[in-house]
Amino acid sequence: MAGDPSLPRHGDRGERADRQDRGDREPLRNARAILVIRHRAGGDLLLTTPALRALRAAVPGARIDVLALKDMGEILAGNPDVDRVIEFDRSSLRSRAGLYVRLARGGYDAVLDLVSNPHTSLLTRLTRARVRIGYDIVGRRGAYTIRVPREPMGPDGRPVIRYAPEAALDVLEAAGIPPRGLDLTFRVTEAARATIDAWLAGPEARRDETKPIVACLPTGSWPAKTWAKERFAEAMDALATEATILWIWGPGERAAVESARAAMRAPSLVAPATGWQELGALLTRCAVLVSNDSGPKHIAVALDVPTVTIFGPTHPGTWHPPAGPHRALVADGLDCLHCNANVCPLPGDRRMRCMRDVGAARVADAARALLAEGRRRGTAAVGEATCANR
Repeated sequence: MAGDPSLPRHGDRGERADRQDRGDREPLRNARAILVIRHRAGGDLLLTTPALRALRAAVPGARIDVLALKDMGEILAGNPDVDRVIEFDRSSLRSRAGLYVRLARGGYDAVLDLVSNPHTSLLTRLTRARVRIGYDIVGRRGAYTIRVPREPMGPDGRPVIRYAPEAALDVLEAAGIPPRGLDLTFRVTEAARATIDAWLAGPEARRDETKPIVACLPTGSWPAKTWAKERFAEAMDALATEATILWIWGPGERAAVESARAAMRAPSLVAPATGWQELGALLTRCAVLVSNDSGPKHIAVALDVPTVTIFGPTHPGTWHPPAGPHRALVADGLDCLHCNANVCPLPGDRRMRCMRDVGAARVADAARALLAEGRRRGTAAVGEATCANR
């Protein structure tokens, strides 16, 4: 009787229970294909890279795909924590339909939805993956097998302010995966580096090569978080005797940058058109980036290029790294700071005070201090950052 194989054995029950317990605590343990959804702006995608690093370390044998918007894939080019980037054009019905069909075919063991809006929750549900993790938001939670609080709340009942990559790490923690640091990962390709080196050696970039390069991006994705171009010009004029000023820009921004450049008294350079990779290569040749809160600022952070960032409606606690050679400048004494409004809703003299009250001299002084720190480190003299991510 004791040897009857038809009877369950206590050891079998224990082993099965142990496997079940590990599966509950480590739902991605045996995943072979994982989809990470982060199809938002370029900076948001880059801020996901600490989570991708933790995911790769936890399941090194799994294929990790990332769903991103069209033309965003190069942000993850060469990233060792990503096997494939799936791009789609959300303005194209054909592209969206093709994506729906592709996801509905299945093939993923797990989906991590780091956006969890109505569209991405639908995409997650379409995959029918065994494990689907997303934020616990009314109207969307049914798409997920594991739900994560959208943001932790403090004792005062308000959301806890923390660096943006930590939100994605919450999703991994729900799957039993520990973080592996908050450093951002951006790898510059040799092709991009060669393109920028050729431009810097050409006639359009003629400059005093003994001076460091200060890059300036005066544009922004929200009107409310865009400092006035005249202020940028004033700050760059204050730095022009000790640095070469280089205006950088993205799609559709050339005219705005030329306008800011024209407001300067001193000569300056305008960068060529760049994709994300060429932008990264260009930033590695700069000693400081001065900008609004923007995607290129996060590229600079990933490449260990010092930054000066003017903040208003967005919070530096969320969108500024907690450490490193970076300065966040905020207006003093305003009760409307960090409202997250795309367009300032306040009338009259109160309109855009959070940005207007940051003076040009303050920005120039912050950049000047970073240049001095760079000289002490021995990097600003050549205008080139040093970073493992390069």
